[in-house]
Amino acid sequence: MPHRTYIFVSLLLLLQYLVYYSFIKYLKTTKIYKPNQRYWVLIIFCLFNFPFLIVSLLTGGNFDISEWLKYLIMEPFYFWQGATLFIALWLLIGKIIKLPFKIPVWLVKIFRPGRRKIEEVKNVKAIQAVDLGRRKFIRYSTMALSAYAFTGSAYGIIKHNSYEVDYKEIKLDNLPPEFKGFTITLISDIHAGQYMDENEMKEYADVVNSLNSDIICIPGDFVNFDSNDGHHVAKAFRDLKAKYGIYGSLGNHDFFNNPDYLTEILKNESPIQLMRNRHFTVNKNGKELYLLGVDDTYHSGASFDGVVMTWLDAMHEHLLQTYENYKSSPKILLCHKPYGFDMIAKRDIDLTLAGHTHGGQVVPFKFGKINVSFAGFVSPYIEGLYKTGKSNMYVSRGIGTVLLPIRINCPPEITKITLV
Repeated sequence: MPHRTYIFVSLLLLLQYLVYYSFIKYLKTTKIYKPNQRYWVLIIFCLFNFPFLIVSLLTGGNFDISEWLKYLIMEPFYFWQGATLFIALWLLIGKIIKLPFKIPVWLVKIFRPGRRKIEEVKNVKAIQAVDLGRRKFIRYSTMALSAYAFTGSAYGIIKHNSYEVDYKEIKLDNLPPEFKGFTITLISDIHAGQYMDENEMKEYADVVNSLNSDIICIPGDFVNFDSNDGHHVAKAFRDLKAKYGIYGSLGNHDFFNNPDYLTEILKNESPIQLMRNRHFTVNKNGKELYLLGVDDTYHSGASFDGVVMTWLDAMHEHLLQTYENYKSSPKILLCHKPYGFDMIAKRDIDLTLAGHTHGGQVVPFKFGKINVSFAGFVSPYIEGLYKTGKSNMYVSRGIGTVLLPIRINCPPEITKITLV
């Protein structure tokens, strides 16, 4: 199991402890609190975390159980983890915001005169009234936040596989008339494994085939952790059909285990042609469209590894020197992460197809291009179409999930793009 999983497990358990500690602290301010209640609450936390420990520490990413057992045991666990994770992050943000104000008070309390002065201030009636109002506000807002967290978590679990098919027209300035109306079906971030089984992938494959596009593009994260899950991907997508082929590139999750083995699986057992720092050419009535693909890297995480641009530049330079019509022909790049779009646009790439962000996956608030999520704090490129000069990029919300099978305000996406 990748070391990242151990880190994730440790962080999640620490956040769970923060929620437990905060809840007990809140209970102590109520009239119903009794000392033995903290043990009952601890038992509840342990019961809901036990399935998580089984899956993450013993079985890793491959956890294949019957449907009824999944709904009976795993769904309540996902519901609990999603809600408590949201509450924990909210509590953590609150503590970070209050930290600059608490440090000076703590420093003053080190000295006896300081402690006395603070106690005198606390006993002022006006201060006590403000403190009482603050406590009531915190109590009611905590209750509202908890209700929102658990309701949102339940909704996110129920809807995490409710995909949308989006239809987009993208204008490429140098598109020859022969390629006007050329269609691309884009899917990304399959994340085969614990949260995406073979039957679910087959359903997506049927939808993709029904769109009857000229080509199909999959820019990375075929599997979640284990390259052996590539066999399930290959089996589910073995009947994919497109007139000019099915193309893919590798994402960062594809490097967690054995990317070369995954490559061999997809090559030998599926129609997917992986572009690992290489290109394919689509010829239509004598005109050509160049498809380029670059690998992501194992360690890039929430950043863009500069070595990806090194690979792209080497391929770009080779094609410029080898093919006379390359410079004037339309170029489409499959690049898992969208973060390097500003640099990619300078390479005269007409359209970049990316994923990775899942559209934020859990988006508490979204209005237009404003996306309040983890992805939104990392990069301005989260989902949809972006344009810089003559270069376009489309970022797919993907179809899979990571960490937990929850999506809020960003349903899975299958995209049919028409070039105009």
